Order: sequence, then C-alpha cells, then structure tokens
Amino acid sequence: MTARETILAAVRAGRRAELPPRYDLPAWPHERVAEFAARARSTAAEVHEIAEIDDAPEAIWNILASRNAARHVHIPQNSPAHELPWHRAPGLTLTNERPSGSDAAVSLADWGIAETGTLVFFSGERNPSSWHFLPGLEFVLVRRELILPRFENVIDSLSREGAIPATVNLVTGPSRTADIEQTIERGAHGPRDLCILIAG
Repeated sequence: MTARETILAAVRAGRRAELPPRYDLPAWPHERVAEFAARARSTAAEVHEIAEIDDAPEAIWNILASRNAARHVHIPQNSPAHELPWHRAPGLTLTNERPSGSDAAVSLADWGIAETGTLVFFSGERNPSSWHFLPGLEFVLVRRELILPRFENVIDSLSREGAIPATVNLVTGPSRTADIEQTIERGAHGPRDLCILIAG
C-alpha cells in the first residue's frame, strides 16, 4: 500500500466512525394530505383534490375557465405530463415553449411536504429547474402517496435511492416579496398564482 492509499484508507475509516447514529423521527400526528392542503392554502396556494392523475386536464380547463383565462398551457418538452389525456379538455392547447409571466404552465412535483405545504422539484431533463420561476400561473400535480410528513423524510428517501439531483427546488406558495417599503408584491420571482392538484 502506498502512502497515498494509507492516508485515504485512514480518512475513509475516520469518516465512517464519525457518522452520527440514525435519528428516528417522532410519529407524525396528522393526516398527511389534509395537513399538506391546509398548510399550502395558508400560503395563498389554491388546492384541489382530484380522483386520479388522468382527471388533471379537465380540472385545469375548469380552473382556467373560472378565471376567464386563455385555455393555453405550457409543459416541459420531456415531461410525463404530456401522457395525460388532454383530449378530455377540448379547446385547451399545449405548447413546449418556455412560459412567461402572463402564461399558465403545468409541472409534476416529485414530493410534497405536509409539515409546511411545500412542493419538492428535482431538476432533470424531464423537469427543468427554471420552469417554476417563469409562468404567471403554475399548475402543479402531486400524487397523494408522494406527500411525506417532513423534509427529513424527503432526504431519507433520497439517500435510499442513492441519486442526488443537481438542483432541488422547494416551493411554498406563490412567489412574493416585501422588499420595497414592506409591501407584499406577488409574482416577483416566480408565479403570482399557484394551483396544486392532489391526485389519488
């Protein structure tokens, strides 16, 4: 064994010895989905529950109609959202173009966090990390079973999968700021409106 190998072996052994014992989180006292929905609504997000993911196109059409908004949505080019039955929402047009501040866009969350009403997005080819900062109205689909109690549960799931994405975006409610004269301004750094569809 060379001197370099000896040093690296000692470093690895020391790192293993210093790992803290696994922390067991206390039991989650609430119903996850109900808590997530309540927390998200408290941040000014709009939350709807749908029976299954395939009901999303009709729900999106109805929400756009209720707002008297254009029936036009942006979806990332490689997003699995393209596989939804959009024919159920006649008159709704889809585009892969990057949205702007006046557009509606659709994305799928990787997880939801019940404790804070937060959506978790992993960057990747199917989910560009910049997507969540561009539209004026973002529709986010999250499956019921992907709503976890706490952020620690998300980290635990990531560690078990063994693959950490380049970027993790945590989105809690629509974008807002009070930088100027402490006046709340929505849409400063992202969507002015956030509609979450919980499927399942």
